[in-house]
Amino acid sequence: MEQLSTKISLIIGVCILAGAWMISNALQNTNSHNADDQVTVNMNSTEGPQLLSSTELKNYLGISDEELELIYPRIEDDVVISQIPYIKIGYEYYFPVKAIDRWLEETEGKSFQ
Repeated sequence: MEQLSTKISLIIGVCILAGAWMISNALQNTNSHNADDQVTVNMNSTEGPQLLSSTELKNYLGISDEELELIYPRIEDDVVISQIPYIKIGYEYYFPVKAIDRWLEETEGKSFQ
């Protein structure tokens, strides 16, 4: 009878060890999958400023003051007319870099008077 209880105890011990090993592996796999599945979003992924002032825009485009005047937003009859995408904060105009890049692609070959 003593041998039977020893064998049962040994079997139970092996089962506990095997179960602990399987749980440990499952937890490690879950943690590694979660690390792989995580996505980091960086809203400021581009280097440099997202908005340009008029001086920065002029330098970004490589144009003169006179050329900037041709595309710069202006008010006509209480309506803002602009050849270029802009954001107005207070009394200042700012130009989103991504929108400027799209605008350049769309207006390639266009002439401004």
